[in-house]
Amino acid sequence: MPNKSIPVATPTPKSSNSSISPPRPPAPRPILLACNATRFHTLCVSTLTSPSNAQSPSPISLLSTSFSASLSSLPSAISTAKSILSVSSNNPNRSNAATNCIEFLTMSSNRLTTASKLISLSSPPLPTIRIFSSAALSYQYDCWSAYKYVNDSSTVVDAMAYLENKVTALTRNTLSMLAALQRYGNDTSLWGPPQTERDGYWPKPATVNTNGSGIGGVPTGLKPTVTVCKTGKCNFDTVQKAVDAAPVNGKNRYVVYIKLGVYEETVRIPYEKTNVVFVGDGMGKTVITGSLHADTVGVSTYNTATVGVLGDGFMARDLTFANKGGPKVHQAVAFRSDSDLSVLDSVEFLGHQDTLYAHTLRQFYTNCKISGTVDFIFGNSASIFHNCSIFVLPRQDPAVRTTKKVANKVTAHGRTDPAQSTGFVFQNCVIDGSDDYLALYKQNQTKYQAYLGRPWKEYSRTVFINCLMKQIIQPEGWLQWDSDFALKTLFYGEYGSTGPGGDVTKRVSWSSQIPKEHVGTYSVENFIQGDQWIPKAGGK
Repeated sequence: MPNKSIPVATPTPKSSNSSISPPRPPAPRPILLACNATRFHTLCVSTLTSPSNAQSPSPISLLSTSFSASLSSLPSAISTAKSILSVSSNNPNRSNAATNCIEFLTMSSNRLTTASKLISLSSPPLPTIRIFSSAALSYQYDCWSAYKYVNDSSTVVDAMAYLENKVTALTRNTLSMLAALQRYGNDTSLWGPPQTERDGYWPKPATVNTNGSGIGGVPTGLKPTVTVCKTGKCNFDTVQKAVDAAPVNGKNRYVVYIKLGVYEETVRIPYEKTNVVFVGDGMGKTVITGSLHADTVGVSTYNTATVGVLGDGFMARDLTFANKGGPKVHQAVAFRSDSDLSVLDSVEFLGHQDTLYAHTLRQFYTNCKISGTVDFIFGNSASIFHNCSIFVLPRQDPAVRTTKKVANKVTAHGRTDPAQSTGFVFQNCVIDGSDDYLALYKQNQTKYQAYLGRPWKEYSRTVFINCLMKQIIQPEGWLQWDSDFALKTLFYGEYGSTGPGGDVTKRVSWSSQIPKEHVGTYSVENFIQGDQWIPKAGGK
């Protein structure tokens, strides 16, 4: 092919009435230094350059400006989602995507609004601000992802581009600066892009408690506010009716005692219903169950949850959340949580694919039982699973005969940005197979394989600390998602694994063993600030 000639620009003749704008003055040095922390430097500089930041702005002032820019980008995205919804009545999948987007972006705005107010306090709670901002970014990404499957019009394509190039880019920059502030303090000359454990960075623990001592849960003996039962002799005959009666923005616990029985219903706890507590008569005795699944037209994974919680401070104990969609369908969530500071104690989660959707924010699970087949603990929250029993189930009816290998994956964490303070931490847990799974495994150990997790998103983070892993866990430990996707950016770590599946000598090269001096990073106190909000053992 002949070389193309390179066009030479013709100089523009000067004239007395030239409309050429004078060059913009360089951005102030504090802005340039702060923007060194971000992944989108040019956007950061243009965002922060304003008259209010012209004279030696403080890092907090710059972050306030960044929050404002992120928030101001959302109304347009919400308006577009409403427009898409208005013309999608004959397209259930697109209608569902737009409806979810409106909810996601509204939640994103809610979390960013709170974070922007907290950053201006005299002593801003940086872990809370950062986890709220992490959730805000997750919701923005979830909207983009919902559109991805229905991008059959220029309006949807343009909406995706706006989300990616404007909304999420602004929020990513805010998150990156928050991470730098939390790591380095106000000395912006030290600020740089966010790093993870794969880069050799562990944040310095605020405390060093690593043995789980003093960890609490949901108090026993809570006095019911209302009672639910199947006989009609209680306050309510459905769980949802009890939730609907809860006060808005309640400061005190609203305890819903759910008596023995199977409640077949879909339960939603909205954002404004805070501090709701479910108490049952025991795992397998009080059961809330549904059968929604994502193979249904117009139903997404997010919508399949039997119980979905948005209100902060949610607690539950002594009951079962289930989705009986079965192994023949795909995503079918039993429980989904977007509740910050949520505690689940002695709760059973039953399902197959995508059983437990620990979606966003800070969550604590203790003494729980979790069962499933594929990615059955997933999401992008900062969650700790303490003293839990995790059971792998068969992926198909045992009567189905196949020679193909059947791979089960316990976790699929979805961190999309290195500045998000999210991850899954398993402490003192047991990973085993159900009786049905073990029967199949004993027949053919080569065919039936189970793994600790796989990277759903680029910066997936999951660690197991002092966990007992039975023989069903493959020696490699972890499984790829798609070729080499995320293998250089994820962090999959272990410390103190025991049992026949806990032999780490043959683990995949892209997983890690956590140095003893850094185990404290993943304690309840450090990872989710649980010492500040989880009820103490024996407390009320």
